Amino acid sequence: MPWFKVDDALAFSMKAINAGNPALGLWVRAGSWSMQQLTDGFVPGSMVPALGGTEADAEALVTARLWHPHDGGFRFHDWSDYQPTKEQVLAERAAATERKRVSREKSRQRSQGESRRDARGIDAVIPASPTRPDPTRPPSTTPDGAVEGSREAALSPFCPKHQPNGPDGKSCRACGDARMALEVSRAATRAKPTPLPTRDPECETHPGYPLPCDRCAREAAEVAS
Repeated sequence: MPWFKVDDALAFSMKAINAGNPALGLWVRAGSWSMQQLTDGFVPGSMVPALGGTEADAEALVTARLWHPHDGGFRFHDWSDYQPTKEQVLAERAAATERKRVSREKSRQRSQGESRRDARGIDAVIPASPTRPDPTRPPSTTPDGAVEGSREAALSPFCPKHQPNGPDGKSCRACGDARMALEVSRAATRAKPTPLPTRDPECETHPGYPLPCDRCAREAAEVAS
């Protein structure tokens, strides 16, 4: 919203003193109206009584050179030197609208994923991870082959003090312990489990007898004889 600006030296300026308080009241109200309507300081003659002024007040402003007669009305003296013009106000409104649009777009992107900087220092939006794994897609892996999100991927070959690039050639016992823990985790993850021994299916009539059940065969032979 634009504002009608009043100089802090107006109170005792000769123009204001010569115009008088009634005329100066009209001048202030007319300035506020002109800024709201974006008329660039033009006040139609019909607006003078609507703003509480009289013809005498308008003439006093003209005599004091605060107004100039113009096309059936009056125009403020040097309006564009002290007040923003219609063109400037509309340009600022358009810029504010664009700033709000960009802000809303950034908020929408942040709500859909997390923002981080890539290697070039440019903001990149990373889509949020799905709440459920997709069995049709292979698991993502880190550069050293660990499955993302696994305990192995969470481990680091360096201690917290030397993250993320290591101790820069210096010996660090804590980094050595971290590397050992990582290797143990990798070995445990990649080791093939020993298959459990399997048992032959058992006879439901004679538990403990594998199929085909010899006891069932003997009993059937006895019945047949």
